[in-house]
Amino acid sequence: MRKLLVKVVILALISSFGMTSCNSETDYTTTNYGSNHCAVTYMLLGTLYRDIHTQNSSGKDSVYTTTMSGSQYMLYIDQYKGEIYNPDSLPLGTRTDKVVFSSVSYDGILAYRTENGTDTLYSTGDTIDFTNPRLFTCFSYSGSAKKTYTVHINVHQVNTEAFVWNQVHQGLNHLQALTSQRAFYKGDTIYVFALADNAPVRIAMPIKENVASSIVDTLSLAGFKPENVQQFGNKFYTLENGVLMTSSDGAAWTAANTTFTADALVAVSSTMIFATKEGKMYHSEDAVNWELDEIESHADKLPTSAFTSAWAPMLFNENFEYLICGGTNADGNVEWRKVIDNKGHNTEPWSLYQFGEEKAYPYPAGPNVQILAYDSKMFAMGTEGDTLSLFYVSTDMGRTWRPQRNSYQHPHAIKASNFSWAIDDEKYIWIICGGSGEIWRGRINRLGFQPNQTAFTE
Repeated sequence: MRKLLVKVVILALISSFGMTSCNSETDYTTTNYGSNHCAVTYMLLGTLYRDIHTQNSSGKDSVYTTTMSGSQYMLYIDQYKGEIYNPDSLPLGTRTDKVVFSSVSYDGILAYRTENGTDTLYSTGDTIDFTNPRLFTCFSYSGSAKKTYTVHINVHQVNTEAFVWNQVHQGLNHLQALTSQRAFYKGDTIYVFALADNAPVRIAMPIKENVASSIVDTLSLAGFKPENVQQFGNKFYTLENGVLMTSSDGAAWTAANTTFTADALVAVSSTMIFATKEGKMYHSEDAVNWELDEIESHADKLPTSAFTSAWAPMLFNENFEYLICGGTNADGNVEWRKVIDNKGHNTEPWSLYQFGEEKAYPYPAGPNVQILAYDSKMFAMGTEGDTLSLFYVSTDMGRTWRPQRNSYQHPHAIKASNFSWAIDDEKYIWIICGGSGEIWRGRINRLGFQPNQTAFTE
């Protein structure tokens, strides 16, 4: 009945006033028979169904259907192009063959094209198949104008939360000899600072080209330890028998313009570099002028080797940063944390995070542990024999570290007696494996998606 009604309404409008496009380029004559406005101004998705694929306890595949609120995925309206779509795609498995809108606002009379090619008037509660884009047409009450929209309901075709990994290389000779290493990303290159057969080396890997064609340089730095290398600003820093050294390319090193000496370089934030000396912590904003940093208590528990650090901004206030510093001391692995106010004075002290039986999900206790800030979380990983350990992920910036066996995981049994890792500008994690000579690259699918347009102008 509604299909017949829409034909009657539209034919009546055509015969009375004719049809023109309703946009900024249309030149139509205003009549006295009603409003010439015709536009869809708002659409909100209602309850949607989603098929989720999983495995039961015996490993057998199964599918179950659940409901989700479509209101979390806003529909944007491009009046200029006549397109309506959700820039944030619905999760993998969302069914679009039976879509209901919880709210639609429009000026005029609204109709949509059905699967068989006929038009029908839109009515609240209609169930519509959006397996393919659907045409909606809004007619002005005056009959002098109309505007047609193509409505897309976008659904991800891959699991957005999947961590996808690829082995880039294996058996690289210059990596097999590594016994200790740290990696940093700078200018389309991953720089690995390592000990190879007890000799200090810098390996430059051009990741946008063939990483196997790396440049390996031997470093003339006495007392070199990879754990002492830090990337601060656009330069690298390390220590040579306590003297602060700096380099722009990691190959040529010169003494920094400072009289400060240190036992170790242990961490960096976005604005400061940190060092330990004689059981105390120091910081600098320029690597020239150094100040004593405050420690809340237990200064005797500061790390003395195997330093690793990562920082991340607070989600609710980017003026503040969390800085995690890990390492080992006489008691084993240890974790310290500091909150930095980049708009104020550096007054927050370093705090020791307890571990072991005192915490349900402690900082990882294995060898070669390194931490990395990724996806607004902290990741930690070490080695177990000749393979990499599980990822340990902290969503509370270092308070708890939960081992990952499902969502956040790398391929099992990656061979490595030691490793280093870094993140490139496309949000890929690169893992450099000593012993095996393997290189792995991985990224959460979601972090590779490009944002769609949500603001429109002519």
